[in-house]
Amino acid sequence: MTVNRVDLHIDTLSLLAERGGGLAPTRPDFQVDSARCAEGGMSLLCTAIFTEDGKPEPWDHCLKLLDSRDRLHESEGEPFQVVQHPDELSGLPQGVTGMLTTIENGIALEGDVSRLEILHQRGVRILGLVWNGANELGQGCHADTGEGLSELGKLMVREAAQLGWAIDVSHLNPNGVMEVCEMGVTLLATHSNSRFVHEHVRNIDDDLLRAMADCGAVVGVNAFPPFLGGESSIETFIEHVSHIESILGSDRVCLGTDLDGISRTMTGFRDYRDMDLLHQELEESRSGRGVGVLGDNFVRFWSSWAQ
Repeated sequence: MTVNRVDLHIDTLSLLAERGGGLAPTRPDFQVDSARCAEGGMSLLCTAIFTEDGKPEPWDHCLKLLDSRDRLHESEGEPFQVVQHPDELSGLPQGVTGMLTTIENGIALEGDVSRLEILHQRGVRILGLVWNGANELGQGCHADTGEGLSELGKLMVREAAQLGWAIDVSHLNPNGVMEVCEMGVTLLATHSNSRFVHEHVRNIDDDLLRAMADCGAVVGVNAFPPFLGGESSIETFIEHVSHIESILGSDRVCLGTDLDGISRTMTGFRDYRDMDLLHQELEESRSGRGVGVLGDNFVRFWSSWAQ
């Protein structure tokens, strides 16, 4: 078993806000619930506040998702605890999974930089500027006309970094990613794969991976078959891990499943019930590096910038 098991990106909060209820003990209509977290030995879930492009009143939607998180955290019998710093992980009770809150799509801020402080007080520590489309901060990979970040986008990055956040470049267009790399801030891609292994607009090419390597970034490899390509199996997943490792280093690749935000997963991995199998396959193919990919790499990375 790994010391830490971490998933850098899940969309479970969106489903909780939409459908209500909780995650204990099981939630058959979700891909994440407390029973599956326990079976997979999950230490930490990076739970996204996801706002779809064009969502009416995105700030109110953001607060609604935070409220759903808080209700889960405060409900008796729900084995989840909101965390804001890596030191809190060692203090979690046995069987309790930590939840680190992230923003997926900066439209939730509605252009108001002061809202970063509000989110900081509520435990957010990672900012993703865009989703698939363009917004006032930058361009998503599906709306790429070759421009970089807007001036407001750069301001948001600087202010978030000042608060001690990391910037998530998953979904951001290539020029935007390069500009974030050049700003000297902490960055990562929570749920992105290798474009060298599989050509897809959501995947990251080698030039960008080299720039991210220079910044000390980490990448969480996604379990969604369209991003994996090929047979979309655990073996395909490991191909992405291996290629990204060859550029970033063996301690810079993580897991970012995208569970509860995807319709299906790679063959051989249903959800956290198959974490032991994924661990075994990684250990056999990566010479004992499965422990890092499935959790320890991210905890070391987080510890390097957390305030």
